[in-house]
Amino acid sequence: MNNTPEQRNAGCPPARFLQYNTGKSPTAFQVMQAAIPDTNANILLVQEPPLLNGTAPTVDDFHCFPSHKQACRTVTYVRKKAFKSTSVISKPHADFLVVSVILHSKDCKPPTINIANCYNRLQNRNWRTRDQPTHSLDPLFHKIFALADLVAGDMNKYHSRWEAGRQPS
Repeated sequence: MNNTPEQRNAGCPPARFLQYNTGKSPTAFQVMQAAIPDTNANILLVQEPPLLNGTAPTVDDFHCFPSHKQACRTVTYVRKKAFKSTSVISKPHADFLVVSVILHSKDCKPPTINIANCYNRLQNRNWRTRDQPTHSLDPLFHKIFALADLVAGDMNKYHSRWEAGRQPS
């Protein structure tokens, strides 16, 4: 009987994630691409991708899933042939995308993982004190968490425990 996660998922290729906010910079996007071989990532979660004429850049050997056609702030890339299939299960939204990845092995429990790639954009960027997020995703988090098994991205959130010596502004 397969009781441990390692035993249950022994026949599954691992899902390896690389999450990166490129800040709309083509150079940062190239740095992320250069890290792919070292990380052996097969799922890339990119926030603030550099757009060329409104189109997300491609990555060799990866399927590209932009969050929205006109105002794309997240892109999820899934390595071709790494999984049985991948599909978008959320409605188009500039700041998040949920994709469903079906693993090759039937021995995996569950054989499907739903991944949310989110970006909570900034209303005001202030390097001296603290950035101010728009909270655009706050009313959607319930919906996102209902759809996804894994939620990742750049939330632009702050918590006092993240920087023990710094006082909130």
